[in-house]
Amino acid sequence: MNTTKKKIILATIKLFNKYGIANVINQDIAKSASISLSNFNYHFATKQDLVFAVCEYMVINLDKRMSETSVLINKGRMALEIPRIYLEFEKEFMFFYLDTYNILQSYPILKNEMQKQINQSMQIIKNLNYLSIGMGYFKPEPEDFPGLYDKLVEQIWVNSHFWFAQNKIRGSENYSIIEGLEMSYALIFPHLTERGKMRYKEYMINIKGEISN
Repeated sequence: MNTTKKKIILATIKLFNKYGIANVINQDIAKSASISLSNFNYHFATKQDLVFAVCEYMVINLDKRMSETSVLINKGRMALEIPRIYLEFEKEFMFFYLDTYNILQSYPILKNEMQKQINQSMQIIKNLNYLSIGMGYFKPEPEDFPGLYDKLVEQIWVNSHFWFAQNKIRGSENYSIIEGLEMSYALIFPHLTERGKMRYKEYMINIKGEISN
């Protein structure tokens, strides 16, 4: 991606986050990117072209983060690294999660990519939860509630992808990444072994220190 295109995309994300896709026009983006409107139009002839480029940038960004996170997990970091990366991603691309349905309705070609990302995310969370069982952090799934952990995966996915959006809708002021991680921790807490509780408590203490520094 050339420098000007990236400059436009970053300016677009900033404005979309502040005003929403429907309320941002090309002139606003060109001004924010410190380029002429004709230069903007040269790179993106239509708003659809721009939205697709922004979403492509999002996908590449998320793939990079997930690749880096998988290395951390393989080194023994806790499975909450996954919700953390999704929370950080949602915060950076807030506009998409505040208006997901309308965006997908307006740009249906994005639906397939979104579905693919959802399925990948849930499978990663599911794999890590079952890995935690093998490590002695999670209790085995109760025999009298088959599918419980699949439902837990869905709740973790919802929380880590729409934490900031749902808090904004509710008018809440407590929607930091730490608050979102604590919510994911609350979801898994009843299913942790004593060893898991100690390990996850240690993780939360350490992560608070990392994010505050």
